[in-house]
Parts: sequence; structure tokens; C-alpha cells
Amino acid sequence: MARSCAFHIGPRRFELVVLDGSPKKHKITAYYAGEFDLDPAADATLAMATALRDAARTHRIPRENVGVVMTSSSAAFRRIALPFSDRAKIEQVLKYEVESDLPQFSIDDVVVDHHVLNLRDDGSEVLVTAVPKAEIAQVIAICEKAGIEPLEIELETSAMVNAAISADLCHINDAQVLVHIGEFSTSVVVMDGGEARVMRVIHIGATSHDVPPTADADPEASVPADDPLEIARRVDQAIKRIRRELGRTISGARTINSIEAVYVCGMELPGLVGGTVLDVPVYILDCFDADSGQPADGYGQLVAAYGGAYRQLGGGTMKPSLRREELKFTGAWERLEFPVALVALLAATFLGLIVILQRQEITRSTYDGSLVWLQSSNNYAIGNPKDNAPARIKPSIKALRDRAAPYDIDIAKEERLPAGVRDPIDELAAFDNALQAELLAVQREIGEIQDVEPPQSAFVALAAVLDVLEDNDAAWRVAIRSVKSETNPPRGGKAEYVAVSLDLTFFATTPVEASDHYAAFRNTLQAKPWCISCEFKQDRGAQEKGGTEEEAIIVDGLSIHVDVTKYFVNRS
Repeated sequence: MARSCAFHIGPRRFELVVLDGSPKKHKITAYYAGEFDLDPAADATLAMATALRDAARTHRIPRENVGVVMTSSSAAFRRIALPFSDRAKIEQVLKYEVESDLPQFSIDDVVVDHHVLNLRDDGSEVLVTAVPKAEIAQVIAICEKAGIEPLEIELETSAMVNAAISADLCHINDAQVLVHIGEFSTSVVVMDGGEARVMRVIHIGATSHDVPPTADADPEASVPADDPLEIARRVDQAIKRIRRELGRTISGARTINSIEAVYVCGMELPGLVGGTVLDVPVYILDCFDADSGQPADGYGQLVAAYGGAYRQLGGGTMKPSLRREELKFTGAWERLEFPVALVALLAATFLGLIVILQRQEITRSTYDGSLVWLQSSNNYAIGNPKDNAPARIKPSIKALRDRAAPYDIDIAKEERLPAGVRDPIDELAAFDNALQAELLAVQREIGEIQDVEPPQSAFVALAAVLDVLEDNDAAWRVAIRSVKSETNPPRGGKAEYVAVSLDLTFFATTPVEASDHYAAFRNTLQAKPWCISCEFKQDRGAQEKGGTEEEAIIVDGLSIHVDVTKYFVNRS
């Protein structure tokens, strides 16, 4: 059987009700009413969340079907007429239509919900509820810290209506006034013909006398909170104020049927239940069946929580949604869910057909195409004794015979290749690579291919160095007085290289310019990838000379080490 739970969260107290069963027949399995331990110096949200979490653990509430009923004190109710009846269009334009009727709010700061009263061909009548987003966010924050995820949040007004509907108190041929007395506010709903017609909030409740005086109040007028006479006076004023407002509601109600009764729930106020308001009797709103698990007395305070739990079971006529903007994509997804699922199913069916056709085509191309070609290639290369096909490779290579053996099958009898054997199309390329590897091994064996690097060429190294001078012949005036190039074998861990030794003279208009040309020559050499080093060999008497008379730089014993292999790799 289904289980549901609802919390009624007020400023200082809360109630919870757990139902088990169905909307038509259910039973209260757990209930609780408690107060928040609010310390002015502590975090109120954390204290309220702790109390809710402890109550949820104690009474083992169902975590997957939880609703929350919040106070109506900050809500505003309006009744508006629209010139159309399409529900989707009502949802789209509701905020814009009601904005002018809510001057106390910025329309972007409230969540606007609605309940359709009448639908006609030429229009509709809608009961609109506006609740500040900050109030809803605070309730959600308390629930999240308590480890509770409410599926929906509603006000005391709608929860009270659903509770009265479940108790069969509202009929099509009569009218009633439903009242929920809260701590600092009183919610009122006028029912007519079994439907909610008017909702309003009276900003005074059962504990309004507990509110301490404000900072700007007259100190002489302040009365101690524990003064029994003052408390009695304030309670009496609250009762009179509520009775007076109920009288205004009854006298101003435009109902088709006459109002037969006032049903009161929530916190108790002495002298209200059992009396009359404008000759209309006042009763307690008893929505609990006998032996349904409700408490013997004080059950009026559980009505709002009961209405929320009843709604979570799927009962009630009002389906408010104060989390509509927080979960605004949920409805859109629900509208798209079926077409998206249908498209996904068609796509899966289409892809399945494509896979089947592709597998058939691959199978046909494997056995009628690539396998036949592979068998013919193997027979040509290594021979086939069954068909008396001679081998073209002599002597026959065992590795190639072993590769070809698994594919020597009768295509007409075998439906699949042996396990662990690659596809014929892949084996064709692999067989070609294996054949090339065997051919390369034979070529190395007979000496046709030698893996011996040629020696470093002294001539090529010298030509590379002289090419640098030739490339810059227009900029430099150089006289080559001595050239020597020899190959040095590897020794001491160093690879083989060519040592080029030069004696040069750089001429210019000034010694400074000649020195710059010489430096540019060395820098150009060192930038070449084939140049290992470019330096003087001091032990060979190399020196650098200059004189203002000759206007030249004389270089003796410039040693350049060249790696010829890099010259061929990096030549342009």
C-alpha cells in the first residue's frame, strides 16, 4: 500500500502526519506536533531543521513521498477573469495578467500559482495565489538541512480544502467557510458548491499576543509578557478581531448557496468553536474517520498536515505547485517525454535494421570475397597439395604455411571461421607484411642489403663549411689561407666526426666591421644542425689578430667539427 507524509511548518511549531492506504481508504500511522527550540543567539534554520530531522527519524516517515504545508501569512490571493480558457495559455500569461493586482510585490520576486474556478467558451475565472520566493526558499532550505526532499509545497488554504473534501464536509448544494488559525495569521477559504471560491489571510493568530513590542514602540505602553491580565486581554482581542473578520467574510461572500457552517482547525482559541458568527454555527473541522489513528483530542492542529499527506496520496481537488519555477523544466520534459521516447524507439529500430543488414553484407563479403581472395593468394604463394597448385616461393617458408593453414576451409560447408582467427581482409595485409619481412631477411642474408652506415666524408664536411662562406660572399670579404679536413674515428665514447681546420683573413673598411663579419661567420656555423662545435685549438697555436694598418682580422687554426649524417638529413 502507498504511504505519504506531510509536514506543516510554522514560525514556531510544526506538525507531521503519515498516511497509509489509498485516497478512498487510508489510516494515520504516525502523527506528531512539536515546537521549535529557537534560541535568539543561534541559527534558526539549523534549529528548525534539527527538530524536523529528529521527528522524521522517530516516526520513520516515507522519504519518497513527502509534502510540505507552509504558512499563508505572506501570501496574497486574487480572483481574476481571463478572455480565454486554454490551460496552457493561462499558464503562459498568468504572471502578466495578475501583476497589476499585486502592487505590494515585485512580480519577479513571487511564485504565482492558480486554481481554475470556471471554464467557459468565452473565457475563464482563476483563483491566483502569490507567495514570495524568499519564503519558499527558506522552507526548502530547512527541509534540505533536515534531509527531507518535499515533492511539493502548498499553503494552509489548499491543504485545509483537501482535508475538508476528504471528510465530505463540502457538497454541491451548500456553502461553508473553512478557517485555519495559525500562530500569527488565520487562513480563510469560502467554499461554495464543493469548490473553493475565495481565499484570504487575516494577519492575527492564536499567539499574536506573544510578539514582543517593537523598538519604536512606546516604552510606557509596553506590558510584561508574563502579565496574565495583559495576556488575557490580548487573547480576547485576537478572538474578537478574528470573529469580526469572519463576519466580514460571511457578509461579503457572494455564494450561490447559503453558508451553513464555519469549520475551524489549527490552534485552539477559547470561545470560538461552539459559538456563532452572524448566526452561522462554528464547528471544529473534523476530517478524521473513527478509529483511523487520530489523537483523541487536539486533532484540529493536524488538519493542515493531514491535507498535505492526503494530497500526496493522490486525493483532493486542489493541486497547488509552489515549486513550479524551481522545477519549471519538469513539466516541459513531461510534455516531450512521449514524443522523445517514440523517436528514440524508431531510431533504435532503424539502427537495429542497419546493423542486421551490415552484418549480412560483411558476412557475404567475407566468405564470397576476401576469404576467396586470401585462399587464392595463399595457394599461389605457398601452393596447395589438394589442387596440385605449385608453390611460387621456393623453398617453402614454414611461418607462411602456418599462417595460411586456418584459412584452408571449405566455404560451402563452414559457416564461420575458426575461433581466434582474424578476418580475411585483415589477414591479407598481415600476410603481405609477413612476406615482405621474409624477403627482407633473405636480402640481408645474401648481402643485397647491408645495414652499415657509410663513413663520415671529409670532402662533404669541407664543402658544407665553404658553402657558408659562399652563401655570404656578397657581405664578407674572406681570404682562405689554409684548409684541412680529416675524419676522426670514434673514441672515448664520442661518435665519428670530421674536423675541418681553417686559416682565414676577414677584410673590411674598419677592423670593427671585419670583426663583426668574423663573429657572424661563427654564429652562422653554430646554427647549422650539422655543426658540432666551432672553436680555437689553443694547443695548436691558434690566435686571433687585428691591426688598424691592415684593416683586417686574421684567424689562425679555427677548428670546426662536423657530423656529415646530419648534413644529409637536414639539407634543403
